[in-house]
Amino acid sequence: MISAVNSKKINASSAAHIALLDQFIRLTQDTIVEQDDAFIRDSLVDLLANLRTERADYAEIIGASALNRAA
Repeated sequence: MISAVNSKKINASSAAHIALLDQFIRLTQDTIVEQDDAFIRDSLVDLLANLRTERADYAEIIGASALNRAA
């Protein structure tokens, strides 16, 4: 029972992080398009890659949690 509650909390927290990251990813993409300076644009592209990796990590946590519940 405790692990199910913890799993729900972990999933809820991960989903909240994903939602925020999605917003930040969109904002970063929009800013990249508007940016004239190549150095700043490259920096934002690096940031975007990191945000996408972080998002994938949270999605993996939710997926792993779902697999653990099924086992």
